[in-house]
Amino acid sequence: MPALSQLEAELRNIAATYSATCAYALTDIATGEHIGRDEDAVMPTASLIKVPILVSLYQAVHDRRLALDDRTKFREEHKCLGSGVLQRLTPGVEMSVRDAAVLMIIISDNVATNMVIDLVGLDQINVQMRKLGLQATAIYQRLGDPAAGTDARKMSVSTAAEMTRLLELIARHEAVSSEASQDILRIMRRQDYRHEISRLLPWNELNMLPDYRENWVAEKGGSFLNGIRASGAVFHGSRRHFAMSIFCEGGTGPGTGREAEGNVLIGRLGFAAWQALVAPGP
Repeated sequence: MPALSQLEAELRNIAATYSATCAYALTDIATGEHIGRDEDAVMPTASLIKVPILVSLYQAVHDRRLALDDRTKFREEHKCLGSGVLQRLTPGVEMSVRDAAVLMIIISDNVATNMVIDLVGLDQINVQMRKLGLQATAIYQRLGDPAAGTDARKMSVSTAAEMTRLLELIARHEAVSSEASQDILRIMRRQDYRHEISRLLPWNELNMLPDYRENWVAEKGGSFLNGIRASGAVFHGSRRHFAMSIFCEGGTGPGTGREAEGNVLIGRLGFAAWQALVAPGP
């Protein structure tokens, strides 16, 4: 389709401005058309690994090993620095399993993530990714495990092709069951942090897009040291529906935090795709 081939050239031009390694992949949900750049390169995921964790949690629920309304407790061993709010609370706080999953995704809570990892099982997350055909996607440690130190590649890895494939399965309602996939999308659509792949979209003060029932983005991002930035999303609109993931590593350009070179680049790539495939015409 012309729009996708034109977009491919634009994305490559944008990615070429990055000072280090950038990989991405995009799949049209309706047609299966696909474009990518270095999409099979194994890259550190940072908090984007929370999407595979979420899918694995829902598989455990589907298999009746857990229930979303089961209660789970924040324990001392779940403590972890980084994003989230639970680390600032007193161990012993209880919540439902689904609430822990919501915290893991919408505010990228690292303590909630460790709670979910313990519920599902670290090895089982990797087993589930293999069952879905994702051979390179892996998590090696609970968050904050000193064994990884500051080497993000010792924490978790994936590829743009595999992460986009996982997002495509979710969008097609084929990750776990249809009902589970829809709930995964509901959680990811509630994302509080819109400073990566969707940062340039016209969000209003309620974190919604114009005609929000038709136009929405279900996303998750992540960041770490050494310029590591990763982001993946399902974009939905009246014109088109697509999955996209982007990985950056080693950027040395100007900017820090949310304005780091990787965040800015990911935002430009995401906006270019949105404009070409989803945003309403004049």
